[in-house]
Amino acid sequence: NVVYRPEAPRFTRSKLHHILLDRSYLGEVPFKGNWYPGKQEPLVDRATWDRVQALLGGTVYHAHEMTFAGGFMTCGHCGKIVTGEQITKKTKSGERRYVYYRCSRYTAEGHPRVRLPEKELNRQLMAIFDSIRLKDESVREWFRVVLASQTRDEQAEARAQRSELQRQSSLLVEQQDRLLNLRLAEEVDQDTFARKHTELRERLASIKLQLDVADRSHDETADLASKAFELSQTLQDKWVGADYATKRRLLEIVCLNCRLDGVNLVPTMRKPFDVLAEGLDLSKSRGERI
Repeated sequence: NVVYRPEAPRFTRSKLHHILLDRSYLGEVPFKGNWYPGKQEPLVDRATWDRVQALLGGTVYHAHEMTFAGGFMTCGHCGKIVTGEQITKKTKSGERRYVYYRCSRYTAEGHPRVRLPEKELNRQLMAIFDSIRLKDESVREWFRVVLASQTRDEQAEARAQRSELQRQSSLLVEQQDRLLNLRLAEEVDQDTFARKHTELRERLASIKLQLDVADRSHDETADLASKAFELSQTLQDKWVGADYATKRRLLEIVCLNCRLDGVNLVPTMRKPFDVLAEGLDLSKSRGERI
């Protein structure tokens, strides 16, 4: 029975903010100021929740897909990370979304106020992809051999990463058990137990999410690397229709890292893409570095 004035919004920002912080969506239940796992099914998955909290500033989201190159480039002026930002502008034809890349110290005193539109970044990347197109069959066969070797190394690195994540997961489970024993022995009070238990549960959920991503990306990366080579003649077409996640993966496959000098992209290409980009002059390759 609330009466709203015509100029007053019925759905305020504070209400929306409260809803987005409600852990009930994770399937948890509040009790005496703390949150506990419930038996009901979550309304949203963990990855979506973490992304929302990152956007609200409550946590750090490490693998977002809002932009494909955010966090992958460094600033040529100061060496800091280049981030991506989305800006929505209202036009006569409706809202339009723009993506820009800029240094994370963009607002620092004396720092160049330079932003690179995503459209221009795409143009420069398309030129890079055009430079690695292959035409000679003997060269393609050599490329396959080197790429297979690189994939084996990356698989070994992925196995080591998963092993470390599993170790961290086991340690967190042990900490949960010790905390429960302390509570049963009444060596910690209920509030401390609830707070610590929530913290450990959050960390364990984050580790499990990273494990899921590592398990999925292991074979996906190797498969995409092979496809990127086999389709190198049409990589530009593949890029145009790709979503942000695929673009990011392609970028990581082709480039070791990237530097942004003003609005110019300066990539360090992975072996053997570096050889392809430089016209197959083997004397310029970086040896076994990938």
